[in-house]
Amino acid sequence: MKFNKIILPAIVCALALSSCEDNKMEWGKPDGYGDVNISDIPLELQEKIANYDVIKAYAAQYLPGQTIGLGLGADLYLENEAYRQVADDNFQMFTTGNAMKHESVVTNKGELNFDKIDAFLAAIPTDIPVYGHNFLWHTQQRQQYLKSLIAPEMKVETGDDEKCENVITNSGFENGNTGWVFNGSGYNGTIVDEGYASAHALQCTMTATSTGNYDSQLFWNLPSALEQGETYYLAFAAKSDPAINVQVIGQNQADYDIAIYKETFTMTDSWKLYEYELTFEDDKVIDKIGLQFGGTPNSILYLDDFKFGKKKETEVNYCTNGSFESEKGLDGWELANSGAGISIVELEDAISKTKVLKMVSSETSANAWSLQLRSPEIPSFPNQKVQISFWVKSEQAGKGRIALPGWSNETPYMDWLGTGGNWTEFFETTTEWQHITILPQKYNTDFKEGTDTWKLQLDFGYLPNVTYYIDDIKVTLVEEAPTAKSLTRSGGISYIIKPIEEKRAALLGAMETWIKGMAEHEGMERVVAWDVINEPISDNNQWRGVNGNFSSEDATPTEDETTGLNLNWANGHFYWGYYLDKEYAVKAFEYARKYTKEGTKLFVNDYNLEINPNKLQALIDMVKYIDENNENHRPIVDGIGTQMHLIAKSITKEQIDAMFQTLAATGKLIRVTELDVRLEENKTPTADDLMLQADIYRWVFESYKQYIPAEQQSGITIWDITDDTSWYKEYSPCIFDANLTRKPAYKGVCDGIAGRDISEDFTGDDWKAGK
Repeated sequence: MKFNKIILPAIVCALALSSCEDNKMEWGKPDGYGDVNISDIPLELQEKIANYDVIKAYAAQYLPGQTIGLGLGADLYLENEAYRQVADDNFQMFTTGNAMKHESVVTNKGELNFDKIDAFLAAIPTDIPVYGHNFLWHTQQRQQYLKSLIAPEMKVETGDDEKCENVITNSGFENGNTGWVFNGSGYNGTIVDEGYASAHALQCTMTATSTGNYDSQLFWNLPSALEQGETYYLAFAAKSDPAINVQVIGQNQADYDIAIYKETFTMTDSWKLYEYELTFEDDKVIDKIGLQFGGTPNSILYLDDFKFGKKKETEVNYCTNGSFESEKGLDGWELANSGAGISIVELEDAISKTKVLKMVSSETSANAWSLQLRSPEIPSFPNQKVQISFWVKSEQAGKGRIALPGWSNETPYMDWLGTGGNWTEFFETTTEWQHITILPQKYNTDFKEGTDTWKLQLDFGYLPNVTYYIDDIKVTLVEEAPTAKSLTRSGGISYIIKPIEEKRAALLGAMETWIKGMAEHEGMERVVAWDVINEPISDNNQWRGVNGNFSSEDATPTEDETTGLNLNWANGHFYWGYYLDKEYAVKAFEYARKYTKEGTKLFVNDYNLEINPNKLQALIDMVKYIDENNENHRPIVDGIGTQMHLIAKSITKEQIDAMFQTLAATGKLIRVTELDVRLEENKTPTADDLMLQADIYRWVFESYKQYIPAEQQSGITIWDITDDTSWYKEYSPCIFDANLTRKPAYKGVCDGIAGRDISEDFTGDDWKAGK
């Protein structure tokens, strides 16, 4: 056989079966490394390891009924040729560490992305099957999507001026800093009077040591994470002294490293409204939005009037130039009676953008038509309803109306403010912006028959010497007649909680869609077994998630009509059992049995079974429950997987033996699913450490063969190849080192498979012959 990489010479003497001193003059290395000149000399341990065959050769010889597998990273396999070659040469089956997990495949919209899986299946040898890992777990789940299925319906009450469903409930700091999250040591925030669109604002005073934008941040925690493909609208009013930069950012509430960085605005010394639209395309869980603005020592920033939420669908406004932003001013509008003047002016508190319509009545004005402006032509919509809306205020108390040339009744009396009171000829105006929304067809008028167009007429000549401002005139089609209303800029949010039956049905539907989609995807017929449920028993020996049994970092979800649903679970965590109780496990196996190919073996898999007999028994009891409570009331679980992430300094052979004896008594297939052996953290292993690690690997194979009957032996999977790619890389847990060099643990695995020390067959002649 070919020469294989061996352990570095630094530990040669310590590992030698005979001393280096005895052999130092004559030892060489084969195949370009020098010649071995003397036969029958006992081989050094490193050279023995190098002379071993590949693992799957021994597996085929000594364990023909089992498969020796490897847990690996799909990305590493695809990108690293040397890693891939060692995997292909040594192992009979592959398990992907992450590529087949829920969070890796399911998008935030619930779609399945198979790109990584397809690439992996196309790359591996056709004779190597795959062990699926896993259908359900409590972590690495696509939490945002699953939460969206059970989250309450958000009911947003906003003014018609809003461009989004504003989720910021303290947008103008009227409730102090309630709801706002202050991050960073670079500023101090205080509430002050005289805001932009409210009576208050937030004053952010940068410290003398503020050095970067990141040291001064302000966030609002969102009721749900941003959704991929959705467009969001953000607006805020601000001013600063001196001019500073303010950047829009989003983060994950649990992990600030998960973030997005967007538009940067430069402030001025006067109030200005800043607007930004964000189409969210990132595959990240972003559930808080905010600004960062540090880096200018001793500067002062004022913030007010925040709005953030999904952008409202754009309505078609049939009133041309209704926002009066055209460069041509009154473009399309007709001056019927200009009174003391009609013009377009800029106004700091303009509703739409910066410009508004200004109408001034003359000193002799006494009739509605004494100050009159008509819109461009608007199409008629027979048998359809339209809504007319606009904003209006005046410098003094005033009066006005809307007339409708081209309608059957051009000057209907209406309930202008939507109060449910009497219909009147006109509405009254004040110095505060007021939003008028009307549905003319409610008031005994409609489009004249045979007319294709009509006009909107503004009549504001009732009183003399009054200055009016009008903005954001809209004429839109509506499906149903809304109630006319007068709104302020403030809004509110409430939630309609879904019944538990609806939540359960949604989650079971998502579970079935996920399992079916995975099992039936082209190429997945190569998957011969599945971890249907991974780690279902917690360390307190109870069903994870059921009856509020969570990991230490998680807590019971909260939900009400005011704040909506807060899962209170770490990013990526989702406990199916919390909402579905024990039924989740039964249904998972039913769906897996229904959709996987015939003959696929279905496992439940957990950790620490070798050191926690009570947890082991709880897992066995769970298997029994699933077998007895599925729709056919017969065994449906094929096997039990024991991960066996072992700690060398504490695990004993007696613990390993006892676990396998207990598992054998179940009559189920038994598989070691994730075997590795940890040494001391962040320490270069000694020769003794490496030999102990090799012994433990050998113990596992020997005990498995001794206590698990042949008909129950599924095999053993080793978790990753090299120490530097392992999830426990600080503990040097693998059978190859970072250079893909075989460690003594490699020998331990092979000897365990064979049930004897294979190297006893080796001689110097064998070595010289390259066997």
